[in-house]
Amino acid sequence: MEKSLIKRHESIIVSTIQTLNEVGLQNLSTKLIAKQEGVSEGTLFRHFKTKTEIMLAVVDHFSQYDNAIIETCSQKNFSPLEAIRYFYNAYAEYYQNYPEITAVVQAYDSLMCDVELTEKVSSIIYKRSEFIIRMIQAAIDQKHVRTNIDPTMLENILTGGSKEICLKWRIEKYSFSIKEKTAAMVELILNGCMKN
Repeated sequence: MEKSLIKRHESIIVSTIQTLNEVGLQNLSTKLIAKQEGVSEGTLFRHFKTKTEIMLAVVDHFSQYDNAIIETCSQKNFSPLEAIRYFYNAYAEYYQNYPEITAVVQAYDSLMCDVELTEKVSSIIYKRSEFIIRMIQAAIDQKHVRTNIDPTMLENILTGGSKEICLKWRIEKYSFSIKEKTAAMVELILNGCMKN
């Protein structure tokens, strides 16, 4: 019995992501989530008390990949530049294999309007950016990147480029390889910042 409750809980999260991808955050409702899941709204509310609680679970689901990426960089003893490349390329591969999850990334701004979601979304964004900023600073310290580079600004450029590629990939109905485009963007930006 307990196992089926856990499976249902996870299934509702996946159904929410699918529904969010189809209708957008403004049109997302518990009624539509329940319909996608094939259950009544009552069943939905046995697992989650509110729509916000469902969205918190979705954001948690989305961010579960973060620790694995950061840990992999450490375990494989990547150089700072290798870690930066791996970080962005791992997300691009994740998105390529699970396009619906990108609806969560594109909804971050709107999710920040909900007081209960603001802290969770902010912590995810800052955890990711702090990791990249640390890697950029390490690359500067190791003299792989020019010393006049501002790590925070470079992280903003890399992350902004990654999000823009993701948005265009969604707009163009996944018609190009987000992984290849992201890798090319990261290389272009890093090459422009490397010491000669």
